Formats: sequence, structure tokens, C-alpha cells
Amino acid sequence: MNRLDALALRLATWRWLPYALAALLSLVAVWFGLDLWNLDWKVPLYYSGDALAVGSHFKTIIEYGWFTHQPDLGAPYGQFYNDYPQADNLHFIVASVLRVFTHDFGALMNIYFVLGFPLAAITAVWFLRLVGVSRTLSVALGVVFSIAPYHFIKGEGHLFLAAYFVVPLALGVLYLVATGQPLWSRRILSRRNLATVGILVLLGTASSYYSVFVALVLAVVGLAKLWQTHAWRRFWGAAAAGGVIALTMVINLLPDLVYRLANGANEAVLVRSPPEAELYSFKIASLLLPVPGHRFGPFATLRQLYDTYYPLPSEAPALGLIGAAGFVALIVFAVYFLLSAGKTRWRAPKQYVRTLAILAGMTLVAFLFGTVGGLSTLLSFVDFPIRSWNRIAILIAMLALAAVGLILDRFVRWVLRRARSRRADVSAEASAMPTSSAARRWVVAVPLAVLLMLLAVWDQIPPIDPAVRAATVASYDSDDAFVQEVESAVAPECLIYQLPYIPFPESPPVNGVTDSDELRPFLHSDDLRWSAGGIKGRAPIDDVGAYASLAVPAMLMALHGIDACGIVVDRAAYTDHGDDIVAQLERATGTGASAFSSTDGRFTFIGITP
Repeated sequence: MNRLDALALRLATWRWLPYALAALLSLVAVWFGLDLWNLDWKVPLYYSGDALAVGSHFKTIIEYGWFTHQPDLGAPYGQFYNDYPQADNLHFIVASVLRVFTHDFGALMNIYFVLGFPLAAITAVWFLRLVGVSRTLSVALGVVFSIAPYHFIKGEGHLFLAAYFVVPLALGVLYLVATGQPLWSRRILSRRNLATVGILVLLGTASSYYSVFVALVLAVVGLAKLWQTHAWRRFWGAAAAGGVIALTMVINLLPDLVYRLANGANEAVLVRSPPEAELYSFKIASLLLPVPGHRFGPFATLRQLYDTYYPLPSEAPALGLIGAAGFVALIVFAVYFLLSAGKTRWRAPKQYVRTLAILAGMTLVAFLFGTVGGLSTLLSFVDFPIRSWNRIAILIAMLALAAVGLILDRFVRWVLRRARSRRADVSAEASAMPTSSAARRWVVAVPLAVLLMLLAVWDQIPPIDPAVRAATVASYDSDDAFVQEVESAVAPECLIYQLPYIPFPESPPVNGVTDSDELRPFLHSDDLRWSAGGIKGRAPIDDVGAYASLAVPAMLMALHGIDACGIVVDRAAYTDHGDDIVAQLERATGTGASAFSSTDGRFTFIGITP
């Protein structure tokens, strides 16, 4: 046995190695791909849109330990986020732990975003090994999954969706049900029960979207297996798994439900329109086309043309080249398997064909729920609360990569068989070749794995635009300097009224300014209270917001009633850049000389007498 043989056999005994290696390689890929060496960690990678709301949550957690109540927003009454029910508490729990290491909301967001990559790689390796993919290709495809286009499309704006490391674990449960393996054992505290409950509770605490997607696919898989085997015990085990998911979500929503009972329902939030089920679904073309903003010019142009001119661009879902290849392979296999009535003539083990059939079936079910005009449209007729069905694409991505791994493993075996048939003719070289099958497989699989990872980095990680990143830092710094100047001009705990008023959350943009943009001054504030950010639909919040629609003299009179000591105008929300409203306020208050604006000219502060 030569040294390569010995090394291959030794590494095969280290079961932890694929997970550690996948996590490390994923972190290296994103570190260099996003140029994190040069990142100003206190500045969020995303400083606009929903990322500002996430930053607000993280700042509240830093200050108060939890996100549901922020007294410095929605002043003078405060922000009560129980009006906007959320079951995704896992991320807030993690943030409350990570706040020990930093008190900058931006650093906390960046750290959690980056942590999502190695975590996704680790869980993906687990699922890939479960379905039978080799160790080497599991590592590579785990890295590919961790840097899926979905991860960057969601970014920090949808940070909790970008933390999709629970998806492979949940798919593992689905795979066990589909293969007829038990989820539960008779011993209550058995490892199997603890693992099943742990995965399901983690899923139900991490994401309502992923929980609903998994529960729906679980229902289909469970019923299909019951039809096939008539094994009621296994079916009730799958039903119990769905019950654990539902119960976990209810427990996470319990504080919001109690708040609703005490304060009445707020009908202004979480308003969903049934047609949004199609507006936010995906199309097969959107999954297969290149990712938005691809580093290869023609690919980027093709995607831009499609999203611009074709209807229903949704949230621009894309699988990437490797995931798309796996998805096409599964669809082709599903069609062939069905047309041949399951009697394929492939020279492949039955377990291999069976696994591909299961992956293809789950992919088809997920696709039917997520596609435009699919099962999601039928669910919308009964006022189903989910609208962004395109997000089920991350389940499809994992299943597709598993198919790629199984197919490439067959390719590696084919290469090795051909190599063995030629070795007898090249005896001199054969003596220098590795002799063990593990070492020979390693020689072929490792270069293939490296190629997969390099292709994924090139194809899936968006190129860094230095100008865009510099503009983000400049905007952040301008806001920070402006708020510090405001804090030095007024007394601590001063109430700052913000113009214009945009009901929060989920209101249409005003001249391109979103309701989350109102949170920007608050994110940099230490001891001021801000009128924006209160949850709409409650009389105190709506009444104070209505002051913005009054004539300036009446508005100032109303602001005296809540002891406001200053006004901040977001000029970007006005078609005339706020010149008229600022001039009126300066004339009415007589503080034109003491008014000042931010460095970038976006915000203007005008002091008023409390």
C-alpha cells in the first residue's frame, strides 16, 4: 500500500471531516467572493429596503434583548411588533446571543449573514450523505448549495430566508418518509426521536415559509407512501411530524396571539391579496436562466431582458448552472420513469434508481406548488396566508444538487471501470498508481469536486461592484454623522417628528422611498425618539402620522401637543426634493439659520420649541 492509499483510508475513518471541510471551503468561497477582507463590518452589506427593518430588529435586540417592543420608534407610543406576527424566532435568539460580541447592528447583521454559509454547507453534506452521495462530492455540492444564488438574492433584506440551513435537515425527514424508514421509535428519549423532534422544532422556529413548504410536501409524500404500502403506522408517523411543525409554529406565535387577544386584531397588517400567489410564484424559465447580474456579460444581459420584458418576474429566482442541470435531469428522469411505468432498463442498482425517483417526485411536488398557476393558486382561493411561493426554489435547489451528486458518482465509477480495464496494458505505470479503490476514486473525484466548486463560485456569487459598496458606506456614514449632529443639537430623549409619514410596514413607496427608509435615522441614534416605525393600524400611531397631512401651522400646533422638539425631512420622498416643505417649516418656526442637512443632502433637521 502506497502513501496515497494509506491517506485515503485514514481520511475515510474521520466522519467529521466532510462537514468541517465543507464549512471551511464555503467560508473561504464567500470571503473571497464578497471581498470580505475589505469590508467595513459595522456597515451592513445591504443598507436599503427590508434590510433596514432587519437592522432595526437587531438594534432593538442589542438594546433590549428582544425585538417585539422598541419605545424609541413610533413615538410617543412606541413600536409593538406583536401586531406583525412572526414565528421565525430562531434568528432573534441567535442575534440575542451574538450581541455579546458586538453592539453594532450592522456588524451583527453581517456576522449572521456570513455564518449562514458554513451552516448551510454542513447541513447540505448531511442530506447528501443520507441519500447516498459520496463524501468527496458531498463536500463540493455542500459548498455549492451554501452559495446558491438564492442566498445572495435574499441577502440581508430577507436575512432570515437567507439562513436556509434548516432546509436540508427538513428534506432529510421527507426522504426518510419517502423511503419508508421510521421517524420515531418506541423509546421516548431515543436518539431517533430526539433527532426528529430537534429537526422539526428547528424548522418550525426558523421559518414559517420553509415550515409550510415542508409540511405540504410531507403531506403529499406521506399520502403517496400510504397508497403504495398501506403502512398506516408509517403514515401516522409522518402526520405526527407535521403536527410537531404546526405546534412549534403556534408556540412561537403564542406571544403575538396573547397580544392580539388583549388588544384586539390589527387588520391593517399582513394584508395579502390572493392574486399575489401567482405574482410571487416562479416559472421554469426563471429557474433555468442565469442568475441576475451574472459576471458573464451575455448571461447578465439575457437575464435582464427576461426580467424586464416578460411578465411576472417574481423575486428573480434562479438555480445556477449546476442546480439547473440537476433540475433538468430530475424532470427528464421523472418523465422517463413514468412513461416506462417504473421499468427502466438502466444497468444501475435498484437503490440508485429508487433514490433518483424519490428526488424527482419531491422536486415535481415542490415545482407544482411553486410554479405560476400551480397548486399555490388553488390554495389562494381559500385565503392561504403564504404568497411568495417562489421561495420553495431553495428546496428544489437542494434536491437538484443531490441528483447531480448521484449522477456524477456514477460517472466516477464508470471512469474507474475503464481505468481498470486499461491498467493491465500499462503495467509499468500501474505500479505507481494507487491500488485501493478508495484512493483511485479519490484521484478522479477530487478534481471533479474542485471543478464544481470553481464553477459555482464563478456562476453563483455575484461580482462585487466597488462603486456600489462605496455608495453604501457613504450613505451609512452620512446618516450617522447627521444623527450625531441632531443629538448634539437637542436634549436627550427628544421626540423627532419625521416627514413624510409612510405607514409601517408594507406600504407602497413614496417617490421611491420605502417605509423602511424611515428607520435610517433611528439606526444611528442613541438617545432620541422617532415618530416613524410604529405599526400601522393602531389609532395612536395613525393619529400621530396624520399630523403630516396638516398645514404647517396646524402640524406644528399638533407637534407641540406631543412635546416634539424637532422635525427631520426625508427630501428624497418629495418630487421637489423637499424644498417647499422645508421652506414652509423654516418660515413657521423661524429657525432657518439653525436648520442643517446631512452630508449627502437627503435629510434636513429643523428644530422646534417643545
